[in-house]
Amino acid sequence: MIKGHEIVDQREEERALKITQQFLINLARKRSKMKKKARADLNNSQLGFLEHKRKKKWVDQKTGCICFMLYARSLYVTWGAKSENWAWNCFKETSDENIEVAKLEAVCWLDVRGKVNMSELSPEVVYEVVYEVKLKRGAYGWELPIILKLSLPDERIQQRYVSLLEKPRGEWIELSVGCFKLKNGESGEVGFDIMEHGGHWKSGLIIRGAILRPSQRMSSTDDL
Repeated sequence: MIKGHEIVDQREEERALKITQQFLINLARKRSKMKKKARADLNNSQLGFLEHKRKKKWVDQKTGCICFMLYARSLYVTWGAKSENWAWNCFKETSDENIEVAKLEAVCWLDVRGKVNMSELSPEVVYEVVYEVKLKRGAYGWELPIILKLSLPDERIQQRYVSLLEKPRGEWIELSVGCFKLKNGESGEVGFDIMEHGGHWKSGLIIRGAILRPSQRMSSTDDL
């Protein structure tokens, strides 16, 4: 037969155990919050414009994932240094910061390439890559479709053909290059290109840059 004082002692032990468990849980939560804050502070210190306004880095508010904008100056533009082929003009961002855009004067060989190291992105996230461009009202030479190419470290390639003939003129539009999922521990670079090697002259394309952000359309890339 269990005596009364033994029942009381048992209840006190259970109560003390619950208090200890709750204390440990609260302590773990506090440490977790401190670690998250430290990571956030570190990330925030590395956000904004980078490399003399050649890039911009921010955190997506919905997903908490790292995003990048690679402005035209951070891209490889074939014949980009020749004024008869490309012009570099200042463009005011919404943040009132001036960045440079690349305006195509005339080329017969369009070749613009960008790349990002995967270590700079958030793991286990489906990213999409888009180019932000504008076609001037007098743009010409776009009878052939452009090629949008995404190259991944494992030698996988996604390639799309997009006609610019029906695209609106005089406004910024996005051209989707492709989507990919960054796996934990994956390394290397992801490349994204705009090409048109038809050989005829073309003009009137303005390139603001390439954006890497979490995809809004896909939750899985099992077939990518």
